[in-house]
Amino acid sequence: MENGLFMSRAKNKAFLILFIFQLFGCTQEVGNSFSQKTSYKFKLKNGTIVCRLGNGYFSNYFRLYASKEQRYSHIGIISVENDSLMVYPTEASELTGVGYVKRESLDSFLKGITVYGFYEFNYPQEVISNIVDNVKEYHTIKAPFDLSFDSYDDSKLYCTELIARAINNTDNTTKIEPTLKLNGKNLFSLEDIYLNKKVEVIHLSLN
Repeated sequence: MENGLFMSRAKNKAFLILFIFQLFGCTQEVGNSFSQKTSYKFKLKNGTIVCRLGNGYFSNYFRLYASKEQRYSHIGIISVENDSLMVYPTEASELTGVGYVKRESLDSFLKGITVYGFYEFNYPQEVISNIVDNVKEYHTIKAPFDLSFDSYDDSKLYCTELIARAINNTDNTTKIEPTLKLNGKNLFSLEDIYLNKKVEVIHLSLN
């Protein structure tokens, strides 16, 4: 009886820890290490995926717990707008847990970040544009951050779910499935997206 109670408490604690890791892993970091001038060396395009490892305490734990490569903690997609590189991620406040799909410059998204990577879709340009437009639609309606991490409901979205759903809503031939399992829930991991067979790496900064 005591062992059963202990295991139940342990599972609840594990779920709470992952919840905190994902919440804080999907929050904005501070600093200044990346400039859009860097992007000209490898030419970022509309629809390029950008992953980062945040500098926060919980970002590191999310990297360790919720990914196989243990490389990143967050993801967004780039949109080229009037010669500017903008990123669309979904993030939640560290204090309130409230957040939405947001739009920010690439410089802002990678401010203070030294570990990041850029990945391109191996799709026709029309499909890529549709994926970006799909993400923008979620931004337009201010889709809230998904605190329940329900991968099968797009009324709310956590960070990896935003990108995975935009891809799945556009391409019916290569569905991205959530492979991270916790307490009966299937969550989209970062690798589900950037290691997908339709995605190719174009630049890495792993210092």
